[in-house]
Amino acid sequence: MDLIPIEDGLLVDGDDLNPIIRPDADQNFTLYLMTSITYQLRPEANALIMSPRGGAEVFTALASGIDDITVVEANPLVIEAVGELYQDPKITVIAESERSYLRNSEKRFDLIVYPLTASYHPVRSGAYSLSEDYRYTVESLQDALSKLTNDGILVLSRWIQVPPSECLRLFALTVTAVEKSGGNPRTQIVAYRGYNILTVLAKKSPFTSNEIHKVREFTADRAFDITYAYALNPQETNLYNILPESIYYQVFTELIETQPHEEFYQSYPYDVTPPTDDRPFFNHFFKWSQARQLLSEIGKTWQPFGGAGYFVILGLLGITMILSLVMIILPVFVVKFGKGEKASRIPGESRLRTLHLIYFGAIGLAYFLVEIPLFQRYILYLGHPAYALTAVLFALLFFSGLGSRWSHKIPLKYGLSLLCILLLCTPVILPYIFNLTMGFPLSMRVLITAISIAPIGFLMGIPFPSGITWFFSEKRDSISIPWVWAINGTASVISSVAAALFVLSFGFNRILLIGALCYGIALFTVAAPRGRSA
Repeated sequence: MDLIPIEDGLLVDGDDLNPIIRPDADQNFTLYLMTSITYQLRPEANALIMSPRGGAEVFTALASGIDDITVVEANPLVIEAVGELYQDPKITVIAESERSYLRNSEKRFDLIVYPLTASYHPVRSGAYSLSEDYRYTVESLQDALSKLTNDGILVLSRWIQVPPSECLRLFALTVTAVEKSGGNPRTQIVAYRGYNILTVLAKKSPFTSNEIHKVREFTADRAFDITYAYALNPQETNLYNILPESIYYQVFTELIETQPHEEFYQSYPYDVTPPTDDRPFFNHFFKWSQARQLLSEIGKTWQPFGGAGYFVILGLLGITMILSLVMIILPVFVVKFGKGEKASRIPGESRLRTLHLIYFGAIGLAYFLVEIPLFQRYILYLGHPAYALTAVLFALLFFSGLGSRWSHKIPLKYGLSLLCILLLCTPVILPYIFNLTMGFPLSMRVLITAISIAPIGFLMGIPFPSGITWFFSEKRDSISIPWVWAINGTASVISSVAAALFVLSFGFNRILLIGALCYGIALFTVAAPRGRSA
């Protein structure tokens, strides 16, 4: 009897437990893994394995007789932890992000494998909604398909969840990537499932009848069920891991047959639209149409489906808005009525305070509505959240400081106008920069990050100090300057929560445009007072 070998466990940030299999372990168990058929379909393959973490997929490829294996792993500490397995002469290890390698490499592969290295996370919780993953986007799979040989196979696996959600999104993502690459998903995609995992195979060319026959034999021998293949008999789809209905075959077929696919996504109870680089949230399944169901389940189930993560952020936004209103309104009442007597009125004071509120609130909202989308977008470019946070935050704060220092040299209206124009152009400029330079070394990409953010950061540093000078060139009252500091600070807190919420629904580009709109409101406010020049 074949036994599963002794394994070491690898955790990354306390999550996603992966096995590290010792190189001398018995290899027979790999014949029963879902991806082993791909190596049988391409026995002479050169294989590219993306982020295999502990290396179980690499071990499977070696056990299947693959002699040319390229491993791309962005985290060098993971490579060090795996150790001996990656020292095999058949393996080339690249310490680089997957997207950067795909853009930079000239090599073509017979197999490109995305192993399932994420732990099972119930989608009902919504806890991972905000976790971006640039491996599972339409653009990423298009890049992968472009690196396949003409007869190459792309391999992806995800967990099965009920109702169909995670694996359905993977299927929808693959369908869209194949279509956008000029292919026909009906003949170029095969999917099969086990007890709790579904694997999708995609080609640049149609699967041959011989290949589909081999997949049928493999699934029958291993007690897997074919979920989608061209001209598949529905009776084949629910033989071993038996369900009351063959729901995965049904929804996969319905998705393929519904044209345009957007009609299927709109009618489906959960959000399974394919993630893109603009909205790379593979684990976000919440739709507002779920709200009634979610509310009806409260008190009847321990975890209403899918909306928990979203509603936590929404609740946090509500709390911050209430507290912010208190912080803004309370000082006005304290000053006005604190001494028990009516405060003296300055002509135009009410209108001026309204302008203060609008201007400093708008620039407070705008700063984080720009910063957070930029940070998220540069995760794709730099390949790791820590790199993106460090580079983007440093560049924005450094150049904002320079902008504040030299703000007196630039007329406020011109600075705000230029900033609005630049932010409106950013959603077009950034993808162009990324496409040209994604394959550059990390040090060069960090430098390009700083250079590309510098103009935005510099201009974002101008509105606050220039606004103070603009509105308070004449002494008005003792509360005004501390009060506008409070307005700006509380607006920044609100926008930091709102940006996280809006990005899930609208994507990064639209949030940047909302940030530009806020700066436009500030510009309009500066233009409103008469009798001064900006």
